[in-house]
Amino acid sequence: MNIKQATGATITFEDLYKEKTYLITDFGAKPNEEPLMNTRAIQNAIESACLAGGGTVVIPNGDFKIYTIRLKSKVNLYLAKNAVLHAARTQITNSYQRQQGEGGNYDEPEINLYAGLQDHGHTYFSNSMIYGKELENVMIYGEGLIDGSRMDDKTGYREYVLQGGDPFDNPMRKEKGHIGEWFGNKAIALVRCKNIVLKGFSVLIGGHFAIIAEGVTNLLADHILVDTTRDAFDIDCCQNVTVRNSLFNSLTDDALVMKASYGAGAFIPTKNILIEDCMVCGYDAGSVYAGKFTKDKLVATDRCGPTARVKLGTESTCGYDLVTIKRVRFERSRGFALEAVDASDLSNIVFTDCVMDNISSSPIFIRVGERGRYPVTGNSEEEIVNAKIGNVRLDNTNWVLPNTKDYECYPAKRYVPSYNKDQKVTVDEKSSFCIVNQENPSHINYANIMEEDGAFYLIVYDEEQKKYLPDKSKQIPREELVLYANAVGKGEMPKVYNIEISNIKVTNADPRYPILLMGLTDAPIQNVSIKNIEVEYRGGMKMEHAIEQRQLNTNWKYVQYETKSSIQTLPWLVNTFFLKEEGLLPRVDWNQESKEWKDDPYNVPELPTVYPEPSNWGILPAYGLYARHVAGLKLSDIKLYYKVEDERHAIVLDDVNHVQICKLDAAVKEDVECIAIVTNHFKRHTNREYILNESYFTTRVESMQISEDVLIKEVIVNAPSPGTPKDRCYPYETLPIPQNGYTYKVPTDKYPLPQTVFRPFLAAMEEVIVRPKEELTLSLQIRYPAREAVMEEADSHIYNEELTQKEYVVKGIEKELKVYAENLPEGARFDGENYLLSWKPNINQVGDYEILIIIDDGFIKEKNKLSIKVKINK
Repeated sequence: MNIKQATGATITFEDLYKEKTYLITDFGAKPNEEPLMNTRAIQNAIESACLAGGGTVVIPNGDFKIYTIRLKSKVNLYLAKNAVLHAARTQITNSYQRQQGEGGNYDEPEINLYAGLQDHGHTYFSNSMIYGKELENVMIYGEGLIDGSRMDDKTGYREYVLQGGDPFDNPMRKEKGHIGEWFGNKAIALVRCKNIVLKGFSVLIGGHFAIIAEGVTNLLADHILVDTTRDAFDIDCCQNVTVRNSLFNSLTDDALVMKASYGAGAFIPTKNILIEDCMVCGYDAGSVYAGKFTKDKLVATDRCGPTARVKLGTESTCGYDLVTIKRVRFERSRGFALEAVDASDLSNIVFTDCVMDNISSSPIFIRVGERGRYPVTGNSEEEIVNAKIGNVRLDNTNWVLPNTKDYECYPAKRYVPSYNKDQKVTVDEKSSFCIVNQENPSHINYANIMEEDGAFYLIVYDEEQKKYLPDKSKQIPREELVLYANAVGKGEMPKVYNIEISNIKVTNADPRYPILLMGLTDAPIQNVSIKNIEVEYRGGMKMEHAIEQRQLNTNWKYVQYETKSSIQTLPWLVNTFFLKEEGLLPRVDWNQESKEWKDDPYNVPELPTVYPEPSNWGILPAYGLYARHVAGLKLSDIKLYYKVEDERHAIVLDDVNHVQICKLDAAVKEDVECIAIVTNHFKRHTNREYILNESYFTTRVESMQISEDVLIKEVIVNAPSPGTPKDRCYPYETLPIPQNGYTYKVPTDKYPLPQTVFRPFLAAMEEVIVRPKEELTLSLQIRYPAREAVMEEADSHIYNEELTQKEYVVKGIEKELKVYAENLPEGARFDGENYLLSWKPNINQVGDYEILIIIDDGFIKEKNKLSIKVKINK
């Protein structure tokens, strides 16, 4: 497609380098001094440099505890090689996580009129360790460390001082962002700045956002390392940005993420972003900076595997254009994600020359969604964040702006329904969830409607009078009143178009999640080229899994690097953290003639408003690539295969038009068609899926060209997706639960764990060094998630109420592993039953050795490397 590639930043290190220095110790800063003293001293150094017209503030060798330091234009911050800026503790008594203070606090979260349009962390920035707003020509550089954690002398564990969550929200827009208590939760926050360079330093445990650039123009990040618990680097509503030669580790959140929120208080698309020669990974927090790369924690907070990806989204209010990602290595991460779900477009994306290993979700995920997180002017002047009942939205009332001159005006341009999701059901009588109410699925918002003499009229925004008034030219039939529940401030759904993905190699991918291209019925993904792609999945899944959508969980006890032990829930099949409601129902249709349920894994629900995560569509009928609602798809030089045989198709296409497939090499089970193409006779327009008596129409695959001689299965879907309320257009049963005659053939607590999902592994060890003639005995720790399931309750976290729900869990399996070693040096022995390695090297064996520890569970032989150094002196 010859998509133009991003050029990124024009600013350089040399442009901002300044000879004049200001040593913080000359201003009273001292290692291990009280945080308030150090904060004041560093701030005085910055002010002095600013008054002199610019300069470089130097953080010398030593450990300096601080609260917020405020940057100034033309003033650089240099961290010497052994310099550490340490986050100081805040007194926290009644929010998020308790903490004993050290005499001070971070700057108070500022006022942001547009609170509620994005998460708290994208709205308030001043409560950061290093904060800059509306600055120009600033550089933070050096080989030092910004550390948001502390080793606790009493417990011996690492304490996360910068918090991963946020202060409680203030209910008023014109008040500061807290309700009496706040704390530090970012390492670096830069807001509406210009000409910024970040180079050379490291960030350890950076809070909710280790680095967030909000509305920044011309930003270069080069050779930085971020190892943290949540987002590593957020590039939000920024333009002209280059990130290169950097490493980002974040198991529980995104590593390198481009957002397009409204946090800067203006509509600023994210544009001209260049990412190159970086690495993203999801090892245990803190272990990458330490050089250990441990992996005891298996899933993120949302119970999907390690996050750590490159992503555009989720906050996408302002849209994206011209983003290029090349030569990035992904390890133990979720892959590459493109998400346009908040009414604005995403276009001209190039993703090329990347390698991925141990991918815990869809290697490539492209999503058009209809969440509609976009500002809309309300019918009230009240300054509350969550509009009261009687305003233009029933759902997500925090997206409604007061109708005053202090705010940008976004009159209602269109409307979407509000669904009543209060009907509790269970499929296996173990786990329960709520779906759309089958009798009364949708709400009416009378704030958007006026009734007069039995007629209904739409209330619209009058530009001249600056308020909402009834429009007598827009009469609404009674049966359509439910369509006007939630006003949206933009008239069009988002568009995703012009995407080029090439030269990607993926190994060891999670077997549950294929490459996923998921558009909308009324907003297809357009013009996507995927070429020279090789993806290896672990496989081992069954089509039965795509039918049942079974919840199958165990609990796992782990020790993340330098922290105390914790317990988390592992979902072996579907994950209910984000996927809820109708998406959890089995994919089956009612056969009216035989009066029984018929398997239909191709009847996948639309779920246009769900959070954009690949796991939200459960287990799909394709292991390699699933594409739905796409217009213009070119696939060339595609290789898809698995380690363990998978029963599903390699590719499923549903409502894909103008598709070309050339040079496809895909493994499939004998008698399973390589490609399935779906014709669905029961589709509805986006957001109207559950409106009673809404007409259905047909979608199909059209204009398909394929050069290979492969088996193709033509699938017909002849029923609405499960959980769609019955009505005149389809009067038959759609709800597969025991009360309606549907049950699983195998009870949940007897169902086998799909062991290709969570794999056994060798726990990381400290560096092994031995002298010649010295006896070495190593006891290896082999971790086996399928066997090590515990029945203790999993931990919860108060910053997300969803985590407090308890999942039904099952016991682990009783099975032994075969463990053996390869590449043993001469004289070494390995006891595979007790996992013991013994060796007494001789004087001629000085050097480095790499032994392979093979773990065989009967499915896949996992190869783990064990390094040993033989040295004269340790």
